[in-house]
Amino acid sequence: MAHRHPVYSVVYSGIAMLGEWTGYGRRREGVLSEARGRLLIVGLGPGHDLRHLPAGVTEVVAVEPEPSMRARSARRARRSRAPVHLVGGIGESLPLPDASVDSVLSTLVLCSVSDPSRAASELARVLRPGGTLHVLEHVRAGRGTRLRRWQRRLDPLWSRLAAGCHVDRDTREVLDAAGFDTSALRDVFVPLSPPLLASHLVGTARHVPSWPDVSD
Repeated sequence: MAHRHPVYSVVYSGIAMLGEWTGYGRRREGVLSEARGRLLIVGLGPGHDLRHLPAGVTEVVAVEPEPSMRARSARRARRSRAPVHLVGGIGESLPLPDASVDSVLSTLVLCSVSDPSRAASELARVLRPGGTLHVLEHVRAGRGTRLRRWQRRLDPLWSRLAAGCHVDRDTREVLDAAGFDTSALRDVFVPLSPPLLASHLVGTARHVPSWPDVSD
């Protein structure tokens, strides 16, 4: 029941549609442009990501915990250019085997999972060697900025109003700790976003496997 937010899903669906009209769709398309093979979308939401699949994606596994949101995205899943398997689940416990996908898309997801470190580890677990993580996440603003101070102050209230979404998470640090190479990810300010959500982390990361120490 913790993942049932039917009222918020209506509100978020409207915001997501507005984003498609005001340029956020182009950002989704850009982030996805290098995705290939079997793609995992974590937190499908209303399904707008499916409109921006590149030709290299051959199959989609879409995980979404909110039942009403899955119902909203079902039509877009049926119309997708690549076959879509829509399943219930959460980022901290993905219903997929190890090394079973070629690419992962994380769009506005790591802000709202209850345990971002565990979710990032799950993303690394399901990626095949050489796989890519495609990131479009709003994040904590830069150190010493006024925006960062306001994010810290307002996060408790915001998270209650927005179904667990947090505005002050350091997602780059979380992905680094999970073994991803985040050097190609860019810090971007998205001017048409709500001010608290304007700082974004955008781009493609790769998982760097840790090899066991075989020294004497």
